Amino acid sequence: MSASQDLWAIPLAKRLVDRFRSQKIAYIRVETGVYDEQTGTLPVTETRIEAAGAVVKSAKNERDGVQQDHEVEAWIDHTTVPWVVTTQDRIEYLGKSWKIVAIDPTYGSGGSGAVAASALLTLSGDTITTLSGDQLVLSSAEGAAPFNMYASKIIARAE
Repeated sequence: MSASQDLWAIPLAKRLVDRFRSQKIAYIRVETGVYDEQTGTLPVTETRIEAAGAVVKSAKNERDGVQQDHEVEAWIDHTTVPWVVTTQDRIEYLGKSWKIVAIDPTYGSGGSGAVAASALLTLSGDTITTLSGDQLVLSSAEGAAPFNMYASKIIARAE
């Protein structure tokens, strides 16, 4: 079961990311397996997802003329990259590996009946609205369906 806004929000998130999607960005999902007592290691599995999103900003920060950070800001739609995205994962962009250092915000929906409704807010407390100015609300109900995630903004730093 899904929320009523899933009908327009999922395609909208994909369409917005598709508008600026880069074929040069790959999302690398990193998953650790079960600890192997005999070898003393944790196996790591990497899953590569090509053309994973849209890079919207690139920055090169310099401090004291010596230290430099290169960061990219990208939007990942969850039709292409299944949710959950984590800071354990990374991206590859323009031939470089980039460590995901922040995920903020992530947009999604959930609930199957309106017991309580509240405005959908960003982590900074701003109200999220549609292009026409309508406020997006989150409704919750006991036994509600899990969230459907639409898109996430990530910030990644060059390794």
